[in-house]
Amino acid sequence: MKEQLKSVVLPSLPIVGFLRVETRDGKSLSHINVDKGPATKNPDPFFMDCFEEFKLFLTGKSRKINIKLDHSHLSPFQSDVLKAMKTIPYGQTSTYKGLADKMDSKAFQAIGSACGRNPFMLIYPCHRVLGTNGIGGFAHGLTMKKQLLALEGAV
Repeated sequence: MKEQLKSVVLPSLPIVGFLRVETRDGKSLSHINVDKGPATKNPDPFFMDCFEEFKLFLTGKSRKINIKLDHSHLSPFQSDVLKAMKTIPYGQTSTYKGLADKMDSKAFQAIGSACGRNPFMLIYPCHRVLGTNGIGGFAHGLTMKKQLLALEGAV
């Protein structure tokens, strides 16, 4: 039997506001995205554990989010981009070119697109990836990107 996608909106968090999180198995996240809310009432304990992990990170009490992830829906290229992105340490930044160099690739635009479609924001830190000549883009707006970088002391 095929597992069914379950989605909830977490209570509002610092910097990001409401996050919609999805799971297929109730044990690992398959997607994280910003949402307008309101929060889902009485979510499963798995989702509240996710909320606590995000809250610790977004209040500066933790530098890592410990949530099991479901990578089954990612292409090999997107997995490679996320793997390279994950190597950027907390409080530091890289560029799209820097990610391409780590991947031994010249596909800068494709790497930028994969960053923009990152299904695991915060966990795979696309906010730490900058353009060669400036802050670059961010799927959730430059204000949020700047706030995340400031939280980490990277600005």
